[in-house]
Amino acid sequence: MTFRLYTLGCKMNAYESEAIREKLLKAGLEEKKEGEADLFFVNTCAVTKVAENKDKKLVRELSRTYPHSRIFVMGCSSQIHPEWYRSIDHVEGVTGTERREDLLTCLSGGSISLTKDTRSFVFDSDLSISSSAHEAKAYIKVQDGCNNFCSYCIVPYTRGVSRSRSHVSVLEEAKRLLANGEKELILGGIDVGSYKDPNEEDYRLKHLLRDLATLEPEKDYRVRVSSIEASQIDDEYISLFHDYPDKICPHFHIPLQSGCQKILTLMNRRYSLKAYEEMCDKIKKEVPDVGLSTDIILGFPGETEEDFEETLAFLKRIGFLRIHAFPYSEREGTPAASLRTGVVPMEVRRERTRKVITLGKELEKQYRLEHKGEKVKVLIENVTEGGIATGYSGNYLPFSFSAPKAKVDTFVEREID
Repeated sequence: MTFRLYTLGCKMNAYESEAIREKLLKAGLEEKKEGEADLFFVNTCAVTKVAENKDKKLVRELSRTYPHSRIFVMGCSSQIHPEWYRSIDHVEGVTGTERREDLLTCLSGGSISLTKDTRSFVFDSDLSISSSAHEAKAYIKVQDGCNNFCSYCIVPYTRGVSRSRSHVSVLEEAKRLLANGEKELILGGIDVGSYKDPNEEDYRLKHLLRDLATLEPEKDYRVRVSSIEASQIDDEYISLFHDYPDKICPHFHIPLQSGCQKILTLMNRRYSLKAYEEMCDKIKKEVPDVGLSTDIILGFPGETEEDFEETLAFLKRIGFLRIHAFPYSEREGTPAASLRTGVVPMEVRRERTRKVITLGKELEKQYRLEHKGEKVKVLIENVTEGGIATGYSGNYLPFSFSAPKAKVDTFVEREID
């Protein structure tokens, strides 16, 4: 049998699709990159209504275009709307964000059941990868779900409670990936900082990071944490970055979402701006070459022009190297979707987002000026036919330079300019 696999949404989905792909290939199926296939697998996203509309459009198009194929749907959107997907012709199996590997039982006529109570979810320990679709780096899922319930976010309702995989299985996967030549391991999840080994209560993310840094001392590789909340960072965690400077990337992605305390409270974000700023100051003091990045949502209900100016001022004070900015999008099923006062027009949300993106570029230039001349290790991720190499430093600075003889998946030393 032949198959095609479609992935929409986040890096978590990409990782889970890659794990399903490995299982299908191991079972003897052949992957097709285009055209008709016997089986279609669609991994859906539900982070915004726009994303979910893309999911539904794709499944409908597959059903119409390939009436002789079998379709299987998984992911966040199908977790909350399973009946809708089951109603589409030629859809034979629907699961959500747990037990995705059960889709494979459908291939031999087995049945599949979807667990609707996301509070009872357990970690999908059968899903892992041995190689990455990316030539230079690999994403490792160490945690899933979230207990925070930010007022704008649907993810706790689609992904369930925070749960983690055993550190033993993470280290085993990391060894496989390093043996296959990967040079950067990215620890990922929905709320990575809440990582807790299910078999060892006191084994947390900082212990996992330490063990990964010392896993293969003779090999040239590095470890990056995809994201962590400010409240989940302590002194012991920070100390790892100067204890293992050659193995742990000096980069902290700390979601902020708003630089206005009033809006943070409406968002149900569980920290104060004061505590956030103090943590960033401590990190910059302990890890001088650190790169800080963050996420910002603009135009949340109730955000006035004065609130927006507060956010701009706060972003400048922290001095982020990179800012991921998004206009607020109402998401049905979340508490924020019911807010009817202080609704910000979409054109204003988009304009504020553009201003923050512009500020982010200015702050990156400022960071480069402050660190001009410092030498950093850059992992080459791509080399064009014209000999232009691109990649990132450990502190998450993008680099692009002429290097016709450079090889992907190698480290080179560059000066920040």
